[in-house]
Amino acid sequence: MSKKSVITLWIIAVLLGSGVALLKFRKHDTGEAKTQRSRGQTLLESFPAADVAKIQIKGFEESVTLEKKDKNWVVAERADYPANVATVNALLRTVEEVKINNAIEAGPSYGKRFGIDLTATSKADHGTELTFLNAKNENIKTLFLGKQSEGGGRFIQNSADTSGIYVTSESFPTATADPKAWLDDSFLKVEKIKSISVSAAGKPEQLDWKLSRVTETAEFTLEGAQDSEKLDAAATSPIKSLLSMARFQDVGPTAEVATVEKAADRRVATIETVDGFTYVITLAVKAKADKPDAPKPEDGPPPQEDAYNMAVKVTATLAKERTKAADEKPEDAKAKDEEFQTKIKALEEKLKTEQAFQNNVFEVSKYTIDSLLKSRADLLSKAADNAGPQAPPPGLTPPPSGSLEAVTPPISIEQ
Repeated sequence: MSKKSVITLWIIAVLLGSGVALLKFRKHDTGEAKTQRSRGQTLLESFPAADVAKIQIKGFEESVTLEKKDKNWVVAERADYPANVATVNALLRTVEEVKINNAIEAGPSYGKRFGIDLTATSKADHGTELTFLNAKNENIKTLFLGKQSEGGGRFIQNSADTSGIYVTSESFPTATADPKAWLDDSFLKVEKIKSISVSAAGKPEQLDWKLSRVTETAEFTLEGAQDSEKLDAAATSPIKSLLSMARFQDVGPTAEVATVEKAADRRVATIETVDGFTYVITLAVKAKADKPDAPKPEDGPPPQEDAYNMAVKVTATLAKERTKAADEKPEDAKAKDEEFQTKIKALEEKLKTEQAFQNNVFEVSKYTIDSLLKSRADLLSKAADNAGPQAPPPGLTPPPSGSLEAVTPPISIEQ
């Protein structure tokens, strides 16, 4: 090789080296982090959401395990009660698709600065750990969620990525370690109430009151009402839609059903519907957790509303055949028969769904079942014209009947 060729090669090498150095300098100068993932990319290069069979979420003081059993998601901490599938799928989809808004070049030890400190003694600094496993209980991915970012999104760390901490485009609002938040909230849907009877508190065999009506649109009447007892429409109106859109706060195992059904303070309500459903509902006051160090109302959130434990038994007597009108035309009969069969099938599915609630005790708010806690007197009108004659105040004798006399106070005139 000639001397000229050697010099040429050296010049090319120097130019290439200078170019690489310049590119590195510019990259550093732009502030672009040297992380595995960068802004605009998905947080994870790949995430096999379809392979996830278990999700473990650990927070500051709580933890929850969601498992897929027989193709259905359940909450392990609630005796495998069905989980809210939509919420579970939303979390998996978010993890799979979430993108990076910002990448911060920092090792795992810097997580404490962003609210990712599993040894922290405060919830704000602790963070949330999400672990996704497959059917063989093998780890697919572990993520750590930190504080919310002031610019939106949330700080997040991938345990398999030690190059940095990321700010994501999503804040993961549903990624909570509270088991109650993951429960399927489908519940009883009591419709077209025909009658409702309620026992006295602590005396399930003693009827306190019973309301009934001829049709689902009629007003209620009080069984055994005296002439002086008039129902208060404001008190009975909410009962028409009682438990039509009920929600529960938490759920207990089958073993607690017997405890509620034998509780000393229990109250039993029996509801019958136009469609032939009968609901026997047992209510007992839920004991409040003993928290001697709980903050005073002025120092923290207001105290929680009283809650009740509720157990339910559901049965139904469904019509076997449709009652046909005497003047019904043959061409109308077929359509009405089909409509009847469709309705019966829907009611059978409803019965099957609601009988599944018999296996658990449900914690409900006082507001949800407040109408069932009313006494007979609470249902009656308090109008003055129903109250009868009023007794005079003590020490004042009423005038004789028919001798009403005006009394003029004494008047003095100064001279």
